[in-house]
Amino acid sequence: MKIAIGVDTGGTYTDAVLYDFDEKKILAGAKALTTKEDLCIGIANALDALPQELFARVRMVSLSTTLATNACVENKGGNAKLIFFGGDKVILDRYGAQYGLPPSSEIWIPPCKTGLDGSIPQPPDWKKFEKEAPAFLKNAEGVGVIELYAMRNNAVIEKGAKERLQNLSDVPVTCGCELFNELNSLQRGAGTLLNAQLYPVIRDFIRAVEKVMKARGLAAPVVIMRSDGSLMSEQFARLHPVETLLCGPAASVMGGFGLTDEKNAVIVDMGGTTTDIAVVVDGIPVRAGDGVSIGKWRTYVNGLMIRTFGLGGDSAVRYRDRKLVLEEFRAIPLCVAAARWPQIRTRLQQLVDEGKIVHSHFRHEFYALAKEPDLARLNEEERALCRALKDGPLILEDAAAAMGKDLYTFRIPRLLKEGTVQVIGLTPTDVMHVRGDFERFDGSVSRMAADIVAGNLEIATEQLCERVYAEIRHKMYVNIVKIILQYQDGFYKNGKFGEESDHWIEECYRTALGQGRGVAQAGLKTNFKLVGIGAPVGLFLPEVARLLGTTAVIPEHAEVANVVGAVTGNVYAACTAEIRQKTGEGFIVYGNAETREFETLEDAEAFAAADAESAARAEAKMRGAAGEISVVTRSKYSTSATQYDDDEEKLFLGAVVTAEAIGSVGFTK
Repeated sequence: MKIAIGVDTGGTYTDAVLYDFDEKKILAGAKALTTKEDLCIGIANALDALPQELFARVRMVSLSTTLATNACVENKGGNAKLIFFGGDKVILDRYGAQYGLPPSSEIWIPPCKTGLDGSIPQPPDWKKFEKEAPAFLKNAEGVGVIELYAMRNNAVIEKGAKERLQNLSDVPVTCGCELFNELNSLQRGAGTLLNAQLYPVIRDFIRAVEKVMKARGLAAPVVIMRSDGSLMSEQFARLHPVETLLCGPAASVMGGFGLTDEKNAVIVDMGGTTTDIAVVVDGIPVRAGDGVSIGKWRTYVNGLMIRTFGLGGDSAVRYRDRKLVLEEFRAIPLCVAAARWPQIRTRLQQLVDEGKIVHSHFRHEFYALAKEPDLARLNEEERALCRALKDGPLILEDAAAAMGKDLYTFRIPRLLKEGTVQVIGLTPTDVMHVRGDFERFDGSVSRMAADIVAGNLEIATEQLCERVYAEIRHKMYVNIVKIILQYQDGFYKNGKFGEESDHWIEECYRTALGQGRGVAQAGLKTNFKLVGIGAPVGLFLPEVARLLGTTAVIPEHAEVANVVGAVTGNVYAACTAEIRQKTGEGFIVYGNAETREFETLEDAEAFAAADAESAARAEAKMRGAAGEISVVTRSKYSTSATQYDDDEEKLFLGAVVTAEAIGSVGFTK
């Protein structure tokens, strides 16, 4: 019996399954709360709920996680730095934010000039670089290095900078060339900086898994799902955490359509922090054409076409201008927090006893210490709050007082961004408890908070609960429509929707609800089934499917579909070599190992194919492939046609040769 363990750590729950590869079935599954302050606890609780007697037969452990996804949506992560050789401050400040990059003042741009032809007319002053580097590296948890034309000069400057930085510091450093080979330097830079920002997120996750495995005598190899639905080794993932950007959603998609017979479907995975939506056509998940975009980030990470947005069981329920708001960030549900910290009930009851108080601030919310703070990096007010939170969560007023502030001046953006402090508040999970749709925890605390929020909106608590459910269905509908349009209509291929498109989708929604206005009423239907994944999705998806003129499918084991996807993937790697015509005679190949010139196109193509295949095989092995690796090579040509009377002459402009390698993960004997 060939058995694998699958583990998926999300923002709210950690899931685990035992999967039999011979029979292709789930032997057992378990779910536990994710414990952000110590991931080991949640992972251990999930594994310990599985049949321990089968652990001796485990030959592989496969992981997926939404930790990186959630960090992007919530704009959290480690303190990361970017070095950009050849960068232009004007270009960065004008366009960088479109990709997620910070202002040029926060990026180190050492003087350097390189050419599109691979030349380096002005190399960096390495002595000056080494002298200035320590100050730049201060407090950094990860560093990314890119150079304007690295893909044309074999990234000699990026590699040189990395070597020098590693001699000066233990801070992890990754070159852009190790991640991407596309020309757009801003998009490469965004992905490289994000990779550095995610170092501590994925490092802590892998360490936690390995610690729990060791304590239980599990010595099987560990692999992690990538954003494109393939697998990679944990060693590779440590250095390339940005590859996990959508690994949790990708695992859900792979598992979701694997658990159903639907060949054409929209997969909807509702978790604790985010909802992820993907499209499956003819049994194959649709891939992102121009790299993964999530939150403010636009990257070249290869991935499935997944629309991720902040909506989950733990989305903070707030109000603004007397209107209900479902925030995109995660809050610990009050019912969950009260089970761990009984003082929450006491303090919340005191607030209720004060009577109805309409207030612009969220007085029912608490703040908790999510992880051990690095006090040396904090100011005195932040340190004071962290010390106060060591004794347990504090309600808003008490947290403000601990910093010497009041409700109106209390601000802790850095502590929240870095995940040191976590908000505890009213969430859809609490509302589910109030309505009796979910009864895992004591819903009386949820009821108190719901009463307070409803009072601030001047509506009944039952109305508040229905409005929360309605807003969840609304957000699902809007984003399902958007990914359908993104797949079907090239106009929306980048996933960006303007004001007019948003307005039209809202009109479609109102029409579906029977609230259409005027003579012309917009509408949208789909013949694709909606496949629901995740514990709470069944409460909302059937109604959304009805509004779209289709039906919802909630498969068996839907609550652990993400883990099924994680254990059933393969290792995949793709590498390219580019051919360009030289000025005058001959051709030049920008390969993975070197740049070479050839007199004939035939010789250039042969070299490019061999170079790409060799690089793809090596990359697949580095990602964890073992045994036989199959490689498919294809070429894409760019030409310009000119018509002379009845004859058409084509001018060769270039070609890209791509080699795709696929292999299986190596099982222990």
